[in-house]
Amino acid sequence: MNNSINQTFGVLIKDHRDRLRMSQAELAGRLGCPQPTVSRLERGQRSANLLELLSLAKIMNIAVSDLFAELEVKLNRPKALSPMIPEKSATGTSPLFYVALSDENVAVSQLAAHGVRFIGQGSRSAVFKLSLEETILAALKRFSDPRVFAAVASLLLQNTESLDWRMLTSNAFAFQLQNLLGATVAAALQLKGAKNIHDKTWETLQAVHDELAKARLDRNEVIGPRPKTNDAFQFLEMRTPPWMSFWHVLGSADSNSIRRWLPR
Repeated sequence: MNNSINQTFGVLIKDHRDRLRMSQAELAGRLGCPQPTVSRLERGQRSANLLELLSLAKIMNIAVSDLFAELEVKLNRPKALSPMIPEKSATGTSPLFYVALSDENVAVSQLAAHGVRFIGQGSRSAVFKLSLEETILAALKRFSDPRVFAAVASLLLQNTESLDWRMLTSNAFAFQLQNLLGATVAAALQLKGAKNIHDKTWETLQAVHDELAKARLDRNEVIGPRPKTNDAFQFLEMRTPPWMSFWHVLGSADSNSIRRWLPR
């Protein structure tokens, strides 16, 4: 590793050590090396050998491939990802979240990792798996396929009671995605009355919908290809159902397109 990579890798290791609330001495003990060795590693003054990399990944309960993916994000974020990072830092997100946020293919692969199957589309397998909240945010930021909109609405409906809504909504505000999140919540609500869905789910979704509505952005979002002429834009507006228009989101989505992603 060169100096820049060593320094970035050192910061990454320290971040994981802090996450585990582990001291340098404790990490050194588990690695079987002196504490100054860990200190030099975290300061970027030495490289980790292959055995140390494998040991670090095992200790930190992370795949080596994911560790390298995080390293790549940290190395490239200032140049490639800075436009995607909000002025206010995202809350509760992992470094790998920015990979999915900046790459639509990765965002789709994360949806697949959470059980969404895209018919006729060979999305690449996910090297890592983000939380469902991060996956939803990345999908909202990057999607251009109406199927993704319907799939996200289905995921919200299936996981309403287990989602961290505080994390999801706060980051939707940070990335100015509240209209799209609100529209997908509204889409899920179109299936109200579906079998095997508890009343509590509908109550939670309605509460989230109403809370997001307080901060709607006065700008249009488009599901799918953006119209190229005023006539096409007006036609799209006419086709958009009222519950989507409320969110200034233009496009077409019906209950059947959402229901198709629900487990059978």
